[in-house]
Amino acid sequence: MSGGAGAAASAPPIIISDNIRQQIYTDYVGFLIEACRVFRLPLSCVEYSQQELALAIDEAEIDVQAMQARRSRTHGISPGKIAGVLAFRLSRFKIVHFKEAAWANSHFHLVQELAATLLVRKLFMPCQVPAKNILELSYQLSRRHANQETAGLFFDAFAAG
Repeated sequence: MSGGAGAAASAPPIIISDNIRQQIYTDYVGFLIEACRVFRLPLSCVEYSQQELALAIDEAEIDVQAMQARRSRTHGISPGKIAGVLAFRLSRFKIVHFKEAAWANSHFHLVQELAATLLVRKLFMPCQVPAKNILELSYQLSRRHANQETAGLFFDAFAAG
């Protein structure tokens, strides 16, 4: 198998652009701080992994490419579906790490998921998604069964609003 120009032409298209990736890297910490504020969790109780954040974005790209392959390329994938994939992956990778002092906070398990949904809402949603619904999706991602596509349906419903 050769690695010439033909190999590059058959590579799947990049869906999560460099601009979106950079925006995620730039904004993630701010939304993590916001999530800690919502749950009154001191910032000294959390750390995050830039490497896990990068891995989550890479995995989201793979998921979106797989979704693209299953669906019509002419109609594309809605921004809500991309948002759902990204929210799911940002909630599943071990990005946020908690110190023992955080364990006393009964909502610490929602911090990473809330940071993910707040970030995705900013990047992909042209309309305002109510805070109570963002909290509900965060809970679903944290403690209930939710996958990339059901999270995508959540964002699609608000985009159609």
